[in-house]
Order: sequence, then structure tokens, then C-alpha cells
Amino acid sequence: AVVSTQSTGKLATHIAPTMDYDIPTKLSMEHADIANTLSRRLIQLRAARTLWHKDMNQFMDHILRVDDEGLSYDVFPWIIGRVRKGEKSSQPVSMGACQEFMPVVIRFLHSDKGEHNHIALVMVLSLLERFWDQLAAMSQNLLTSCQSGNLESLYMILVTTVERVRVLQTSPHEAVQKEAEAVYSMLQKL
Repeated sequence: AVVSTQSTGKLATHIAPTMDYDIPTKLSMEHADIANTLSRRLIQLRAARTLWHKDMNQFMDHILRVDDEGLSYDVFPWIIGRVRKGEKSSQPVSMGACQEFMPVVIRFLHSDKGEHNHIALVMVLSLLERFWDQLAAMSQNLLTSCQSGNLESLYMILVTTVERVRVLQTSPHEAVQKEAEAVYSMLQKL
């Protein structure tokens, strides 16, 4: 902080020491928009958590309707956990719900943020592992589209990610590279 004092008829300026306790106050006053953003995000996250425990379809609808990058990033681990648990989960994530969430996954795959790429790749790998038998059968034309529209949609979306996943294998982020290599390997088998 700059403080002016008058001494001997001249205006003297010196730097007053900033007290540590002033920093949060100044930040909150100067950056009210950050506080508002975080508050909105917390409200959305709480709403998502409530729906998460009640109804998976309402939860997914909420995430897609809100269409907030931060909220999506926050809930990715929740969804991945349920995808990995499969039918053992108290509220398993259906293939249809996974298919509906794929636009968010694709957006994160194409992000310029390494952490977004990584979480999207983990999601894709989890989907491939969870639905591997059905996806592999689909790739061999053993299932007709009449049997599962969700399966066909999920299969087509996953197959279209091959090129982006290939590119992510050269990411400067080691975690992204490793995940992309695992996903690419599985996608090549479809």
C-alpha cells in the first residue's frame, strides 16, 4: 500500500508493509466475481450430489443441463467410479446414461487442458472395460441395431475418438500419454 505523508513541506511517499490478514479481505473485495463463481459452483455441486444419491437419470440430466465445465470436471470421478463398479453399484450407470454423457467426454478430450484430457481418457477407458463384450460383439456385427440403440450410439461415438486419442499419445503430460496409449490400444481392437 502506498502511504503519503507530509514532512517539511514536501510530500513523501513510502511503501507501507502489507499485513497478511489484509490479503484475504482485499482479494474478496477486489474479486467478488470469483467468490460468486465459486458459490454458484458449490450450489451446483451440492444439487448434483443430492441427485447423485437419489436418481442417476436426474443427475445426468442436471449435469448436461447446467453445462458447466467446472461442475463436469468435479463429477467425472463419481461417474467413473460407478461405471467401474458396474452392476455391483447400488445405482449403476446405464449404457444410455453413458451415451448421453459422451458429448461432455468428447469436449474434454478436445480441451487444451491436460487434466481435462486425462479425466476424459479415464472415462473412455472405463467405458471400454465395462462394456467391452457388447462393444466387441458390435464391432463384429454380432448384434443388430434393433437389439440396442444405446450400444450402437456408444460404439459409434467411441470409434470416432480414435484419431483424437492417437494425437493425445504425444501429449506433453505423461499421465495423458499413458492413458491415451491404453485407450488407443483398446480402440484398435474394436
